Amino acid sequence: MAQPSSKSKAPIRAGFIGLSSTGWAAHALFPSLRAPAVRDLYTITALCTSSPTSAAAAAAHYGHRIGSRIKSFHGPDGVKQLAVDREVDLVVVSVKAPAHRTPILAAISAGKDVFAEWPIGTSLEQMEEIEKRAEEKGVTVIVGLQGRQSVAVTKAKELIQRGAIGKVLSSSLICTVPRELEYWGPVIAENHLYIHEPNTGASLLEIMVGHQLDTFTHILGDFRSVSATWATMYPIATVLSSPPNHSPGNDGAPRTVQVSTADHVAVSSMLASGAIVSIICRGGYAETPGRQRLLWEIDGEEGSIRLEGNGPGVEGPLIHMHDPDLYLNGKKVLAERPGEKADGIDDGSEVEPRHLLRNEVVGWLEYAKEKRGEVEKGKFVRIREAVKNRRLIKAIEDSAKGGHRVDLGDRRNSAVRL
Repeated sequence: MAQPSSKSKAPIRAGFIGLSSTGWAAHALFPSLRAPAVRDLYTITALCTSSPTSAAAAAAHYGHRIGSRIKSFHGPDGVKQLAVDREVDLVVVSVKAPAHRTPILAAISAGKDVFAEWPIGTSLEQMEEIEKRAEEKGVTVIVGLQGRQSVAVTKAKELIQRGAIGKVLSSSLICTVPRELEYWGPVIAENHLYIHEPNTGASLLEIMVGHQLDTFTHILGDFRSVSATWATMYPIATVLSSPPNHSPGNDGAPRTVQVSTADHVAVSSMLASGAIVSIICRGGYAETPGRQRLLWEIDGEEGSIRLEGNGPGVEGPLIHMHDPDLYLNGKKVLAERPGEKADGIDDGSEVEPRHLLRNEVVGWLEYAKEKRGEVEKGKFVRIREAVKNRRLIKAIEDSAKGGHRVDLGDRRNSAVRL
């Protein structure tokens, strides 16, 4: 097998499925692997795109950037060829959620570790299948839930664990996804339309609330039950082409689509600890002065913690992409990683914007430490934890659809009619 041993100091050889000139792989995954903190720990040896032309162009472009040859594959056969290639240790899957299953299972079948962005696949059932296959093959599936790696989140968890605010009694989180992102609301970018189709695994609940839930439970623990409500406040949306121009219909008017997926989700719950919590995620509001993008309050018997995501750029509410400001009892806490400047995570050379990518860098670093035998278990999200998060999302979905509370005592969620 091509994978290095757990004690190997050789660079981890990554093969990308979905690395082209645009998309998440181009804007986040590739540049984060080039950050000085991890640059010597990884090398990119192969990539696969949909066509021979795009694959050859991408291999030439990124090969020039890293200074070494990158093999190019394309199409469904290329996915299989990359997965079994002896010069690939880690398969990085960066395609849309509906296309996750095939390349992930191909990599697992080849005995390769996998990285894939959240959400994985289109359903809980697909994630459970991937988890089972990974366990059978003894491989690691890393999931891109980067909120846990935020310095502010890490510090908040530390403060709670050392009793800085006493026993946590309640928590509330408000997340606003601005319409300027063109995902949910009265305007939708043409290349985002797929998230509003049925069974794509990419709804507001699955993407946005899913990221928030993983971070929420990482700090505060598991949910005991959930009661949820959702709504579509913007049932008609104008489709914007890229670059931003109205995509005209046959009569020359801007193209519009009917939207049935929820752009507002509210959850009221009790945690296993007994704390009462609420979460509301809303999409489509205009960026106006004073509007909170992310406001997360955690109240304990002896104090409170507040996280605010209102920095520059519309990514403010995305806790996995932008470190929120952290306050303890109303006073701002400076949360920085030790030696952050020195380790190159924030050097600004290829890793911009810094908040967006440095959480990715931490994940790469933790995985490399584990593979090199420097730690027993790296601090990154694995498929088992991601499946647990997806089960919570399914419970919220069932509650919103059925109008009942869902208890989470075991894997078989039991509904309690209100």
